[in-house]
Amino acid sequence: MIGLRAALIALVALFLNFPLTTHAQQSADQKPTRIVTKAVSVGGGLRLDIHAPATVKRQGFFKPGKKAPVLIYVHGGGWIKGTREKIYNLDTFATKRGWMLVSVQYTPVPRTNIDGQVRDIVRQINWVRNNISRYGGDKRKIVIMGHSAGSHLVSLIAAKRLGGPLRGVIANDVQAYDMVAYGGMRGSLPYVYAAAFGSNLSNWIKWSPVTYVRNGPSGGLPPFMIMYSGSNYERRKTLARGFAGDLRSKGSRVTLFDGRRYSHGSIARGIGKSPEVTRAVERFLRRAFR
Repeated sequence: MIGLRAALIALVALFLNFPLTTHAQQSADQKPTRIVTKAVSVGGGLRLDIHAPATVKRQGFFKPGKKAPVLIYVHGGGWIKGTREKIYNLDTFATKRGWMLVSVQYTPVPRTNIDGQVRDIVRQINWVRNNISRYGGDKRKIVIMGHSAGSHLVSLIAAKRLGGPLRGVIANDVQAYDMVAYGGMRGSLPYVYAAAFGSNLSNWIKWSPVTYVRNGPSGGLPPFMIMYSGSNYERRKTLARGFAGDLRSKGSRVTLFDGRRYSHGSIARGIGKSPEVTRAVERFLRRAFR
């Protein structure tokens, strides 16, 4: 009897297009607000978390769920640490607006290098595009976003055209768009940059997103939103605006957010909390997801 019941539950779950590991997050009035699926294996030892709005769930036999645009988030941590669980307020920010947040992970340095981190993230982007419809996501509407080191990695992936068709890229506060320019401004690299990029100038060039924008063809790059904080403000602004200029020269639409009133941490925490940051990111995403 128990076996029959389990089989029926699995059959219903399959029909409703939902994984059994999914559970609904509920508000005080007990209405489901979002559906969270943790630690989904994508192969290669990698796992991701899916935060979906409740609207993706089938409401009845004649009411299929709505497909949700997908925001893939790449965490920070200076390339050497960080986890996919550190998403600040992005889960609530996205699901309240009918969007899906997918938080991914990557192998830290020194267990791999930046090439390996790019491969990890691209593998997960491809998995999302091939599988996210089973979780209620719209594979045609994908934006990739990162903070700090994650910002560099999503920019590098888009600049190298490795992420497939993307609706947009949000790069939130990093100085690694052009490592040669950054190293020249500083005179030397801080610890986390030195650990990730090393001292070999050829690697600085190879792992700089600007290299692939400048040397690549015109057209075909997704729209970018480039955000920079007040931490080392003048240098961040110069590097961000320089990268924006290179993108624009190749035909990419670029939105800049001057976050001089925010720190490196608060510009990430502000999405969903600060009206100014939230409005700017929401405006970019609504246009990208149209």
